[in-house]
Amino acid sequence: MRIPSEPDIKQLTHLSPSLYEAVRVCKARAAWIAFGERDRLPQHPRALLGTCVHGVIEDAHHGRLASGDEESRRALAREAFDRKAKELHDAAHPLMRAKFPAPELIPYYYLFRERAVALALAMSSETDTERRAAAPSGTGSETSATASSVLIETTLKSRDGLLVGRPDYVDPAVGEVVDYKTGVGPDDDPHGLRDSEVRQLRLYVHLGRERGLDLRRGTIIRVDGRRAGLEIPEDEAAAEGKQAREMLGAFNARAAGGFKQLAAPSAEACRYCPCIPFCEPFWESAVPAWAEQCGTHLEGTVTTVNQAVAQNTRLVTLELAAARGTVGPGAAVVQQLPEKWICVGGGSVPKVGDVVRVVNGRLADTASETALIRPDRLTTAVWIVRTASIAPTDPEDRGGDG
Repeated sequence: MRIPSEPDIKQLTHLSPSLYEAVRVCKARAAWIAFGERDRLPQHPRALLGTCVHGVIEDAHHGRLASGDEESRRALAREAFDRKAKELHDAAHPLMRAKFPAPELIPYYYLFRERAVALALAMSSETDTERRAAAPSGTGSETSATASSVLIETTLKSRDGLLVGRPDYVDPAVGEVVDYKTGVGPDDDPHGLRDSEVRQLRLYVHLGRERGLDLRRGTIIRVDGRRAGLEIPEDEAAAEGKQAREMLGAFNARAAGGFKQLAAPSAEACRYCPCIPFCEPFWESAVPAWAEQCGTHLEGTVTTVNQAVAQNTRLVTLELAAARGTVGPGAAVVQQLPEKWICVGGGSVPKVGDVVRVVNGRLADTASETALIRPDRLTTAVWIVRTASIAPTDPEDRGGDG
């Protein structure tokens, strides 16, 4: 696969909670989320499962899973999950489909599905049927809700249009905004909430109050059914809104400088960052000390290519002269990469002299002078930076088909 190009950056017209968090961590990451060709990078497989969970929850909130006995509702919820998973898998990056030819093969698929079913059953058996029936039709557009109607997946905008959010569930009657999370919560917070989740809930409360809803509380419901929430005074919500507007202004003030000028690489900022394959500031800054926090990533020149067949699977082992990344300079071996992972989208196995980036590997041996790296099925990818036949300075050698 060839690394994608950096995005053409414009000024942001508004900020969502997810963009707010990205801007706080690294403005270049926010630029990629807002303006990048995100389908050129494979998403984490669990993100697909998380989207399926949200789809089932939305169906439950709208009463689509409320008919029949409990087993019938379970079957409807499972069908909804499977249907969404197939839709997302069919549209997924070729690398994900190469690793997981069917969505059911993604690790923890059935665990996520059963947790979504459990949440859906709890919602469909609630007694406030009439209030849920008064919810909007799910078009996703802003609505002038009454104090008694709930909002489901409804976009809320601030009065000045600078902030936009789409909470999963808003119940004005009890003054609460609810968001569902598929990840685990922190162990060291008395509220059971991450700092980013607290900021998100504050923004949602601010947006609701800007639209005349008397929201006073934010709650996170995790996929395992655990709830975590806190009271959010109006001044705290307003302060979060003010901070988000300032972040929006700071991004726009620097947008003209381009992607590299917006980047702020660090071990913390680059953790789980999708931009690593093409982010030159990351490769200029990364050191082995970052590996524990943000993973194993290396750039190097291919010195040897070994191919073999094991259990009817063609495997490729690359020997590299590592130059940059969270692996120190020197010899490195990336073992037993399935050839179909490397050759997705009509690509080919790297050749001697090619410069490649291997992201999200697993460093198997830290004692040897030669770094031994094994692939991680969920996230490892191999990207070609340039081929041996093209000069390193050729600007046209950056980007290409994913």
